[in-house]
Amino acid sequence: MARFRPARGTGRKRTKPLYVIAAEGRVTERIYFESFEPGRNGGFRIDWVSNPKDRSHPLEVVKRLIQAERDRRGVETRAEYWAVIDRDSWDEADLSKAWAQIKERGNFHLALSRPCFELWLYLHLRENRPFCDRQECVRVLTEVCPTYEKSRYDPALFLGGLADAIRRARSLDERPEEAWPSQQGSRVYRLAEKLC
Repeated sequence: MARFRPARGTGRKRTKPLYVIAAEGRVTERIYFESFEPGRNGGFRIDWVSNPKDRSHPLEVVKRLIQAERDRRGVETRAEYWAVIDRDSWDEADLSKAWAQIKERGNFHLALSRPCFELWLYLHLRENRPFCDRQECVRVLTEVCPTYEKSRYDPALFLGGLADAIRRARSLDERPEEAWPSQQGSRVYRLAEKLC
């Protein structure tokens, strides 16, 4: 007796994973991540949570993600929510509060860069070197990539080195079980691995 097999296309279409991203910055991170947009036939989707009031505090970033999750409740089952935050000037207590909110949700993740997102961009182009703060990191990045401007740059200048950036950032992550890097590093590589 032949087994019944449904005709192709009659089953439910598998939903592509959705990565919902909120960041401290309004422009720099968005330019970078929107360059990953896979198009209609890609294997995933990206949704950017805007920051219209320039609220960059880590708790504000997480708050925007929580609202995005509420807005999608019952619609998106394969969504991951990513908070892209810099370590540079935030108080440890504030970061801990943000981490506590992220940790209590199974589909929330933290991609923290220490000192700043520009370190992640720098790792696309060069091996790691110590930076004393955000200003030095941005200054050296613009020396290496003279056309870089925070609010206006071509992400293609960096994406050719994506595999190198992931490798370099992973090698800096000496304690991956901790909430964020205790030394200079960027956990953006964890999100980038899902997008490439």
